[in-house]
Amino acid sequence: MKEVMVITDSLSSTSPELAEEYDVIVLPYHLIFDGKDYLDNTFNREQLFARLESYQNLPTHSACSTGEILEAYKKASQKAKGILFISLSSTMSVDYTAALQAKETAKQELPDTAIEVVDSRSVISGELLVVLAAARAASEGKSLSEVTEIAHQVVQRITYVNVPETLFFLERAGRSGGEPSIAKAPIPIYPLLEMDAASGGKGKFISKNRTKAKAIEALLEMVKEKSGDKKLHAAIGYTNNPEEAEVLKKKLLSQFEVSELHITEWSSVGCVVGGPRCLSLGFYSQD
Repeated sequence: MKEVMVITDSLSSTSPELAEEYDVIVLPYHLIFDGKDYLDNTFNREQLFARLESYQNLPTHSACSTGEILEAYKKASQKAKGILFISLSSTMSVDYTAALQAKETAKQELPDTAIEVVDSRSVISGELLVVLAAARAASEGKSLSEVTEIAHQVVQRITYVNVPETLFFLERAGRSGGEPSIAKAPIPIYPLLEMDAASGGKGKFISKNRTKAKAIEALLEMVKEKSGDKKLHAAIGYTNNPEEAEVLKKKLLSQFEVSELHITEWSSVGCVVGGPRCLSLGFYSQD
């Protein structure tokens, strides 16, 4: 039996391949499309993006329930002595609160299983880096307290940057970083939005840019300012624009010494919140 099993939500953009490699349980959010409930990443993506591009009758979503998280705890308890649940930022979802509520219930139903819950203060590519750091520690046989401490340390160091084409979808979800005046219509403004532990896991509007290329330049400059000459841990996320993710990957590899780099696709629910042609980058520098 393992010492620690890591669980996260589908908004972490943990791919099936990474989940298998690192032995991580990924709990799906719910996509609500035309009134029907679909588990995250089970709905046809072409149909999803066609609807998003229409800007009409847009899908919604809901988080994992306390009951679903409790069932995941029960499943994980069959493989590990301890469980670490890593949620997306508690400022964005009830996920963190639901995980804590499930933990309280589990004290009665799983009295021999220790459970910890960590708020990643991030999402998508930033949350993914927390998940992978914790999962690596778990694979090394570290204790629950050690794995949890490593997760907390990475949370404090991560910067997450979202590069959408427009703030329309984020404003609709209440995630535009405080710039509602330019988010009312689906007009490309190529903004940068930043999230980190210092902001309490809240998104901050940084800038708008004339083109996507200018936005990427600004993003890379931000990485330089924050990481200096240190080795970089990074994760890139994309919605329906994998070619742009590959371009960003090449730029990172050419400009920085990178010790870890992942590219993963946003979940369907993430795409509903961010909209088409989003890019994201989570990163932190190595000590």
